[in-house]
Amino acid sequence: MRNKRSDFFIFFDDGGVLNDNNVRGQQWQELVGKYFTPKFGGNPESWGAANAQIIADFTGKEVPKLIFENKEKSYLEFRDWFIVKWVNDMFDYVGIKRPKRDLYKDIYYGAAQYVDIRTKAAFPGVIETIKMLYNKSYTLCTASGTESIELKYYLEGMGIKQYFKQFYGPDLVNILKIDGTFYRAIFNDLDITPRQSIFVDDKPYYLNIAQKLGANVIQACLTGEFSPQFQYVITEMEIIPRIIEEIIENIS
Repeated sequence: MRNKRSDFFIFFDDGGVLNDNNVRGQQWQELVGKYFTPKFGGNPESWGAANAQIIADFTGKEVPKLIFENKEKSYLEFRDWFIVKWVNDMFDYVGIKRPKRDLYKDIYYGAAQYVDIRTKAAFPGVIETIKMLYNKSYTLCTASGTESIELKYYLEGMGIKQYFKQFYGPDLVNILKIDGTFYRAIFNDLDITPRQSIFVDDKPYYLNIAQKLGANVIQACLTGEFSPQFQYVITEMEIIPRIIEEIIENIS
């Protein structure tokens, strides 16, 4: 019995798959400065530099450093901790008095909405490919370490939010994207088997976890940061529909 396309869920990571983090990071520095300066003073360059420093401390090659160091926290615990750290570090770096604590979430999410929707960092072919997969009746979701509300902002800015069924987002399962529990929670939430899933990610660390659970995986090597390590690899987004068809055919 042949599998139907609608039986399969395609999960896209965001940074390194849908969007180029290097391009987006530069835009974030500029845009966050435009958001903060009229509201809190200082100058755009200082706010941008503050955010760049925070993100530099956050990132790691395969697993974000601060997430790995806080992996025992639930996602909501981590999020609340990180918002406080981010706001404090931003204001301290620029040298402006910290705001009242009850304003921190509004500041954080206000900045995220303003910046995320305005960034233009999609890899070539991403928008067209997402539309094509949707029109072929695949069910599209995200599977990212970024919170669902921000994923929605990014995809809204790209004009493709409406093509996605769900936006995972560790907040939707209250589990950090760090090990197999994140993926199992997604399977349980959608009531699907790993065999029905195809995960597209750039980082071998995450792809190995998903594959060991029985999921199908595609490695996105769009930036050259990671060398190809899996059976299915893309170096340009336009070929992904053909690879997905091949995976499904092999399963059948």
